[in-house]
Amino acid sequence: MSNEVTLESVVKRFDSFGGYLDAKLDRDIEEHRKGQFVLCFRDRRGELLQNVTVRLRQISHEFRFGCSLFHLEQFPDKERNVAYKEKFKDVFNYAVVPFYWDTLEPVEGKPRFEKDSVFISRRPPVDTIMEFCEENAIRTKGHCLVYNSFQPDWLPEHNREIKIKLDRRLRAIAERYGNRIPDFDVINEMLTVYKNCYAGNKARNLQITDERDHEKWSFDLCRRYFPHARLFWNEGINESFGEHYRGYRSFYYMTLEKMLAAGVPIQGIGMQYHAYRLKEDFCNPLRLIDVFDCYGEFGLPIHVSEVSIPSFSNEANDEALQGELTKRLFKLWFGRKECEAIVWWNLADKTAYKTESVYHAGLLREDCTEKPAYRTIKKLIREEWNTSVEATVSEPLRFSGFYGTYELELLFNGEKTVRKIDLFRDNTGYDNRLCDFRAKDIIL
Repeated sequence: MSNEVTLESVVKRFDSFGGYLDAKLDRDIEEHRKGQFVLCFRDRRGELLQNVTVRLRQISHEFRFGCSLFHLEQFPDKERNVAYKEKFKDVFNYAVVPFYWDTLEPVEGKPRFEKDSVFISRRPPVDTIMEFCEENAIRTKGHCLVYNSFQPDWLPEHNREIKIKLDRRLRAIAERYGNRIPDFDVINEMLTVYKNCYAGNKARNLQITDERDHEKWSFDLCRRYFPHARLFWNEGINESFGEHYRGYRSFYYMTLEKMLAAGVPIQGIGMQYHAYRLKEDFCNPLRLIDVFDCYGEFGLPIHVSEVSIPSFSNEANDEALQGELTKRLFKLWFGRKECEAIVWWNLADKTAYKTESVYHAGLLREDCTEKPAYRTIKKLIREEWNTSVEATVSEPLRFSGFYGTYELELLFNGEKTVRKIDLFRDNTGYDNRLCDFRAKDIIL
């Protein structure tokens, strides 16, 4: 491999491990993303029915395939707004909702929850996003609650007053969305800048993060207001997969280990993957596997939380290579038992934060037409990683399938019945090929 790291060289490097990886990735997906299911079709007396025609079609995954919704209803023309929504819901079942304090509450005491709130770029009102997600059965994740960046101008100068304002902010969010949003990033990129009092990179401006117990204080406060949500710590690519990764001696790993030992209620680990500047360690599949092996020992769900894989241009070859690298990474991530979500960050080109748009890391072009990477992900989710069954049965139906939500169409005695059923790990028996099957009764 030459000294220059390019999309083409990264793909070739990935493929150089094919003799080991190809079979392993297939085994991992088979083992960790699929289960053995049993459906029993009974009458109201509990008797098995005879000659039931079954058509089972998977319509969504338990695994979270996600993307931020920061550009929902943000385009100046109707055509792109419609295309953005259609392309999103056609692939993704998980969405990131922005709760950045400066744009959520630019005027103190007047948070931009309602749909008719003043327009701010890349920050749709929360109700706009929630309405779209709830109409389309898309799960959500709030990002983020106690971030050490993007604070409102009206924030007070002293720590005690800042904490009082932050307490009020969390209470307002919880009252409106606490039982509607199941996941929240509590803190984000805590390890990036040494101290706020040294001004950092001018973006880090929440001075209470300099306090020794800041992480515990933040998670404890969020646990109080969001008792039914899962609370995540989200960290950058350098700290997760990149140059700062040192196995058990990585400072992200050691900080999590310390916090968990102290009883901090961290319930999930976020690992960003903004690979704008390609580096060998970011894209080395053996290194990625090692990261999951290491952090997986915490027993917490891992989200590959902010994925940006560049195409660098809209030239056909560049877009094709972006798609090839995306396919390889998704297969590796999807097969990891510890990984619960893959979250792309900016769906369309030219919608990223400030200068990040120069990398063309969207799945759609600026006009919202599909790039090869989008079609690759859609094909994986909709075709390769999808289960359908057709049979006529007089006994329990047994089959192997991907965990997810299914549409069940039944024909019995000339009458058709259509239902939705969830075949998830927690309601069918975790790792159910290793234990007794938990049969699901369908009563007709």
